[in-house]
Amino acid sequence: MRAGYFELFDWLEQSKPVQPREFFNRLRIAYGITHLIYVDVFSASRSAQVHRLHHTFSREQSAALASIGNEVLLPALKFVLSSVRPVDHATLRQQIPAADILFKQVSALGIPAEGISYPLLAPEARAAALVISIPLASEEIPLFLRSYGRDIQTLAALFHASMIEAERPPSISKDELRRITPREREVLRWAAAGKSYWEIAIILGITERTVRFFMSNARQKLDVVSNTQAIAEAVWRGLIPQS
Repeated sequence: MRAGYFELFDWLEQSKPVQPREFFNRLRIAYGITHLIYVDVFSASRSAQVHRLHHTFSREQSAALASIGNEVLLPALKFVLSSVRPVDHATLRQQIPAADILFKQVSALGIPAEGISYPLLAPEARAAALVISIPLASEEIPLFLRSYGRDIQTLAALFHASMIEAERPPSISKDELRRITPREREVLRWAAAGKSYWEIAIILGITERTVRFFMSNARQKLDVVSNTQAIAEAVWRGLIPQS
């Protein structure tokens, strides 16, 4: 499989922009992987909003997975995203009780429950991971990791870097950024700290309606649709400090 690694490495370096489906197909063939998920999220103190999501599931499998509640999905996702090393799914089940429920439902869809999740470096206020499922018994995963884990982690990092490099932030002029007022920045900063509209209103000595007005203005000026995205954009552009 080393030959497959070098072929994939060269392909990632030469293919700009990288197409996720093509990368997934090549990785599946090279390492006997059944399914892959690549997820890139905006990460806030109380939530995680998907920025990019690519996978190899069928439409039926995707719909069934989407119906699984956040109380099951989020604990496992946050554990992976906050890890500093690859997480095998047996360990994930041991550490996060909700993950056992998740993988039982995954198995019922014909998707191997065993696999490895690779956390990936991401820009500020973002987090990302590549998740692979492998048709192996749990006791075989450590040998797979020992043999191929480093290769897959390197390829995952290169793929993730290509995705980030292909991304361009919305074009906002200096004049437009200056239009984001000090009060709007204050509201964004407290929202980034996990404060509710009511709490921000108390802190700043204004009405909750005014807080909503400032946040709405900030979203419009940053060209985003949610508060989580507004916070992420504001941190990324240096308008507020990272919470």
